[in-house]
Amino acid sequence: MKKVSLTTALAAFAMIAASTATVADNVDWRNSDSYYKDLYDLRQLHVEFHKAVSHAGINAATKAKALEELLALWTEDGVLVISNVTYSGKGTPNTASCDPGALTLCDFYANHAGGLVLGHDWVSLTPIFTEAISVLDRHNADIYFQCIYFDVNNSDALKSNSTFGVPDMHARAKKVHGHWFFSYAESESIAPPTLDVY
Repeated sequence: MKKVSLTTALAAFAMIAASTATVADNVDWRNSDSYYKDLYDLRQLHVEFHKAVSHAGINAATKAKALEELLALWTEDGVLVISNVTYSGKGTPNTASCDPGALTLCDFYANHAGGLVLGHDWVSLTPIFTEAISVLDRHNADIYFQCIYFDVNNSDALKSNSTFGVPDMHARAKKVHGHWFFSYAESESIAPPTLDVY
């Protein structure tokens, strides 16, 4: 019979104890207040997105404010993929990183997003049944929602319906220094749901 050194036995015991503690910690975390706070904070991230894009194109000052608010919702290295075009990194308003063709998030929101086009007074809504949030661990989450844009100046005509995340691959959010941010998303236009609103 082979002898096991005390050091090897203690190392093995430490590994087993650490993995057991991690499993127990994750189980306890899912039943903790911090887990439910994460869910709440992720819903607020979604709400802040819709607040920023709604009424964003009514004038230049409002657009500039909306652009700042949208960029603040993303990690520094955030990635957004729309129609096979990838926008990477935040970029900074009023710099070359925000110019058309810079392929940053700033470029997308400033130069391509319909809700931020000057002259557009669009409101973005999400049918609550389309929202999906899954907290994966203390620092990562999946998030999905739809953005249905209505034109306030045109009898609330439906202007666009797009997704944040795609149904088979939700967007990602990441917690950085205690705050949730979008970190990766694919977006696509989809057929709007039937809405019975009078």
